[in-house]
Amino acid sequence: MFPALNMELEIVRTILQSEINDVYVCTDLKKNTGLFYTMVSIRDTKYRKLMTEKLNTERLFFSNRDFLGSFIYENRLNLVFRYYHESLLSLLGSVYLAEFKDCKRAALNLAAACVESGVDPDMGIVLLDERNINLTRDGDIHFNYFLDFSRMEHGKDENRYLQKIAEMVFHILELNYKGRYDNPEDYPDDLRLFYLKMRTTGFASVGHMISLIRGMADVPTERRGILWWLGSRFYRVKNFLFRNSMTAFLTILVMVTLIYAGNQIHTRWKIRKAYENNISYYGIEYIGDVYLGNEE
Repeated sequence: MFPALNMELEIVRTILQSEINDVYVCTDLKKNTGLFYTMVSIRDTKYRKLMTEKLNTERLFFSNRDFLGSFIYENRLNLVFRYYHESLLSLLGSVYLAEFKDCKRAALNLAAACVESGVDPDMGIVLLDERNINLTRDGDIHFNYFLDFSRMEHGKDENRYLQKIAEMVFHILELNYKGRYDNPEDYPDDLRLFYLKMRTTGFASVGHMISLIRGMADVPTERRGILWWLGSRFYRVKNFLFRNSMTAFLTILVMVTLIYAGNQIHTRWKIRKAYENNISYYGIEYIGDVYLGNEE
């Protein structure tokens, strides 16, 4: 039992254990409300010091409503968060998000949850693990802070974190289109614009991302018709040839060589047949008194 934060926390489930930290689900024996909490218990000295500095000087989790506080117990730094029932987005997205407007709402909620989490890029990338992202029937997003510090990579910049958020957001937005199109560049214009932005210049902020999502239609117009089909196939072939230019060149060279060789063989065969069919002479037999035919 851990007496801290005006609670008496008792472990009811172990989520993970590593050389750096453990993660538990706990209940509060003192209040007996039936609520559960996630406790991240850091044993590694280096990470204890790092997290203490982030909490005190960088205001880590300051804007996070799920963060209840931290305490030291038996040489461990313990972080306590509200626990949410595990209804994972990765498993229930296709069930709860039946229409694009549902995907749009969930994508907006995920982007907002990232802002409200109050994490830095290093912590944010670890947080955006699929086992931490829960989805409700109404499209709300809640994080469970099953933080594995052994997966943390230090020095991640803001752009890398924004790219990770954009990838997770786009995964939600494309749920109802991924199986119907061969390539994201064939998606409706709103989704295609988001995808191209994510793959090229990236997003300057989460706010920019949210603004673009809000501007999407609840029912995106899908491109159809023979012209669209021909255009999509043209761009697909062009992109394939661009990515595989050497392979395409060698393939074309071999095909041209085979066609030329086949044509030469066919031409020679026709000449030979013509020669074989014209062994008898039926032309002029006499010039004056000179006989040109067969003397026999």
